[in-house]
Amino acid sequence: MRITDIEIKNFRAFRGTYHIDLSKSGKNLIVYGENGSGKSSLYLALKLFLESGLDATDASKIDTGFEKHQNIFVEEPGHIKLDFSEEHQRIQETYEWSENLKETHNDLIIETLKASGFLDYKDLLKVHNVEPQVGVVNVFNLLVETLLVNTINYETDRSLAEDWNDIQEPYPRRNAKNQITSLENRIDIFNIELANRLDELSPKVREILGKFGYEVDLSLDFKGITYNQKNKTLENQQILLNVKFFDKDISEQYLLLNEAKLSAIALSIFLSSILLQPESDLRILALDDVLIGLDMSNRLPVLDILKEYFPDHQIFLTTYDKVWYEIVKQRTEEKDWKYAEFYFSQTDEYEIPVYAEDKAYLDKAKEYLKANDYKACAVYLRTAFEAIIKRFCDKRNLRVRYCENPKQLMSEDFWDPIKTGTKRDGTPFLAQTLIRQIELYRSIILNPLNHATIANIPKREVEEAIDAVEELETALVQV
Repeated sequence: MRITDIEIKNFRAFRGTYHIDLSKSGKNLIVYGENGSGKSSLYLALKLFLESGLDATDASKIDTGFEKHQNIFVEEPGHIKLDFSEEHQRIQETYEWSENLKETHNDLIIETLKASGFLDYKDLLKVHNVEPQVGVVNVFNLLVETLLVNTINYETDRSLAEDWNDIQEPYPRRNAKNQITSLENRIDIFNIELANRLDELSPKVREILGKFGYEVDLSLDFKGITYNQKNKTLENQQILLNVKFFDKDISEQYLLLNEAKLSAIALSIFLSSILLQPESDLRILALDDVLIGLDMSNRLPVLDILKEYFPDHQIFLTTYDKVWYEIVKQRTEEKDWKYAEFYFSQTDEYEIPVYAEDKAYLDKAKEYLKANDYKACAVYLRTAFEAIIKRFCDKRNLRVRYCENPKQLMSEDFWDPIKTGTKRDGTPFLAQTLIRQIELYRSIILNPLNHATIANIPKREVEEAIDAVEELETALVQV
């Protein structure tokens, strides 16, 4: 089972409708995105969609109301739709999560959630920015309440969350001996189950951590919870992270390790815990900008780890690092991966993410034109124009004004060498009629943020601007 299509409408950063086609095979996805471009909104769309399938009792700590994630710049109700399909089968199922419709409360969605892993950079901070307690790092809450909650004891068919909930308040009176004995028995069961999971987790953590090539070893020390009858509290809620560096115990100096080693340790703990999740027809691994603390040499092992340990997971990666994005493209197979880019843009009234996929710029411009949203149409039309001329300049090795920061280059810097350039036989790249046509509509194409201008432009002129850009694209392809 794989996700084959993602449709997001008016959700958080996404204004309007966005489609991400993952093909019939359900490819993995990597997204490059500038800050504010919507990549984390995509991550949350997947995460919250799955979480919305839980019962209200299970979701007591999860906000599953779509309306609270509605895009603030539009009143039209939004939704998230995911298409699921079995490999090598034509059967496809579509599920929707919106304010008025929640089709996610079914076994497929719930089992997928429990078997999946979602990790962002904030989660990593829970491991390597944990506040030391008396010189130690305690990851009890992280493991018991987050990472291992869905792991199953297959002899009892119970999750760790169920065992943990069995020993929570209210606690018995001090003289209720039978009830206290029953509680202590349940605590013993929990201690055994947690110890068993840690015994399974620890070697996986060390194994994955070893892929980064560090002389770092770690263990998870759990002594067992005890019940304090006098105070009616559970004591010893500790899983201590013991770390050795070149065989030297540095547990108390753990946070003095550099950022790369701390991130590698955190990643190893998270990824190892995902391997303990229950089986499911679909398992998702989503990583949102989690490699911030790793330099390039430390990021490359992550691709090897994903390939070796998560071949059956559908993987979703987001990154703000364009170089890393390009490296992932080079080191992965196109038949298995989808590559997408998000960019940040805005009008004078709202922000809008720009999603790049083949001819999606012009298609999106037409979509917004049809909806009479000329501002959003102009954003995509300008982006299409700039992408076309930049691609041509790169292909033809045309001389472009040097700028230390490439982001400061203007569209004029790419358009001028094209409109004045010639082929090898001396003929111009473009006919003068097309150049004049482009110049005529440049105020529409390149100035979508000018409120007064956009507001007064007739729809027909916007349509003609789109036609001009399409004609430009065709002409440059034929040069």
